[in-house]
Amino acid sequence: MDERLPQYLHLPVQILWFGADEFILVMSTIFVAVIVGGVIGWTLIGALLLFIPWKRTKPRGFIPHLAWRWGLLSFRHYPGPTQTRFFE
Repeated sequence: MDERLPQYLHLPVQILWFGADEFILVMSTIFVAVIVGGVIGWTLIGALLLFIPWKRTKPRGFIPHLAWRWGLLSFRHYPGPTQTRFFE
């Protein structure tokens, strides 16, 4: 009996045509762009239009791991981003 498991046991959460992390990024960027306005606001929206296609080439969970690598987020029971030696 040959059984195969899918890579993900459930479909990712999708709001409109964005993934959950993309949707949060889009909404927060548009919110800040509207508040700031002007050339900086349009630059933020342009950067977002370049970032979303680039992000879609990366694996699922890329943004939280990027935030972990930059030290903005910590995972429970997970070593820090500067940890180089592990002892079991």
